[in-house]
Amino acid sequence: MKQKKCKVCKELFEPTQFAQAVCGYKCAMVHSYTLRKQKEQREWNAEKKIIKDKIKTLSEYAKELQKEVNTIVRLIDKGTQCISTLKTLNEKYDAGHFYSVGGNPALRFHLDNIHAQSVYANQYLSGDQMNYLNGLNEVYGLEYKEYVISLKGRYTVLKLTIEEMKDKITISRGIVKWLKLQDRSYSDKKRIELRKELNLKLGIYK
Repeated sequence: MKQKKCKVCKELFEPTQFAQAVCGYKCAMVHSYTLRKQKEQREWNAEKKIIKDKIKTLSEYAKELQKEVNTIVRLIDKGTQCISTLKTLNEKYDAGHFYSVGGNPALRFHLDNIHAQSVYANQYLSGDQMNYLNGLNEVYGLEYKEYVISLKGRYTVLKLTIEEMKDKITISRGIVKWLKLQDRSYSDKKRIELRKELNLKLGIYK
């Protein structure tokens, strides 16, 4: 058999068995200890994840879901302009809510309430709502703008259990994966269609 490099001391040796990974007894002891510690670490990491999931609050799951929904929006609106300024977006941009999460939590996951927005407009101009409205009208038309405005009256309460949140997170991650595989920019019309289609797939708003 060809010479191998010992997993522990890195010296070359001639193995006597096909699966032999170390050169001798001393290195075998070290290798065995290392493998045992790695297994224990994997088991602890798995246990830690279970414990963490058990103590995670509804609010924490909501933040996790929000992160995935925001990623969906950024992928739908990839390669477009800021909804408020109508200027081409930089590589780093936000998923900006028309109705804020704090003021209207029932709409925090609705894809029609969220559009690509510059970091400045979203974070430093508190969403720049008036220009946001103008952008909706300019890009998508009056009918769509009025539809977005109407969302506040359509959905006043949002109640999701932790199990439902987990389910929506799984669905949203699947959507993110699919959109990343597409790796493309969409027309204005197609972005509206995608929001409608993916809202239904998420199943949060009936």
